[in-house]
Amino acid sequence: MQTCPNCGATNPATAKFCTTCGQPLPGQATANSQANPAQSAAQPQVDPAVQAEVDRQRQVQAQIRAEQMAQIKQSSRSYWNYLVDSWKMPSLVTSAQFNRWFGLISMAAWALMGSIAVGNAAQAGVNRAASTTSSIFGLFGASSTADSINGTVQNNAMIVYFKFFLLLMVGMLAFGLIGFLFRKWAQKETISYLEYATDLMHRCNLNLILVLCALVFSLMGGFIQILSVFVITLGGSIFMIGFMQSIIIPKPRVGFDSVYLTVAAVVALEIILLILLATFGQSLASQFSSLF
Repeated sequence: MQTCPNCGATNPATAKFCTTCGQPLPGQATANSQANPAQSAAQPQVDPAVQAEVDRQRQVQAQIRAEQMAQIKQSSRSYWNYLVDSWKMPSLVTSAQFNRWFGLISMAAWALMGSIAVGNAAQAGVNRAASTTSSIFGLFGASSTADSINGTVQNNAMIVYFKFFLLLMVGMLAFGLIGFLFRKWAQKETISYLEYATDLMHRCNLNLILVLCALVFSLMGGFIQILSVFVITLGGSIFMIGFMQSIIIPKPRVGFDSVYLTVAAVVALEIILLILLATFGQSLASQFSSLF
């Protein structure tokens, strides 16, 4: 039997806590230690200072992760606000109030969805051609040849998707570069490329909705896929309008008419795009033709 040191009540020898007041009974802990001396000796003694430092490091790491997650959530909300603002009033933009990387993010999103939309529409026709070819080879018992053709089509399709994405992304960066150079020259203002890209895409972010629609149309098949081409063409017109506004709207350059300024910028843009198409277009076209 044990006697509680707090209230004096008598408790069974095996009790860990007083049945009257709930006070821990030290006798039980002592008995357990004496009954298992080897187990007690085997437990390592942790330095309280070391344990405190370990706990502090864990708290610091947890706090860092929480701050990073909060920053990601805040950036996501800010980018969403940027998109909504650009959809409501595209031409009313103050790039300084937004993160300067938002323009490049919009460019990358447009290039990614655009490459998938165009690739899906193109691959639908390729798949029909490959299916017809496989059927023809199958009639002559050349099933292995048909499988080889289908495998080649799928492998080349992934390469085409990737190259087309790179072409669109490089084209968007060049698109922004031309506008940036003409903006600095025409407006005589101090602005960075990232700030200009955020301004430009604010005027053109409607294309993200259009290219998303084109992506959905490209997945439906049939006549609906033709709508994806129409939507992408409309998006190209919006890009040109936003490009022109980003150069001439803030303030006109004295002694140089805004019409001629826009024409000069468009000519420079077309030259850059022709260079890009001459550099990458031939490789992409040959890769695409290999699908057939």
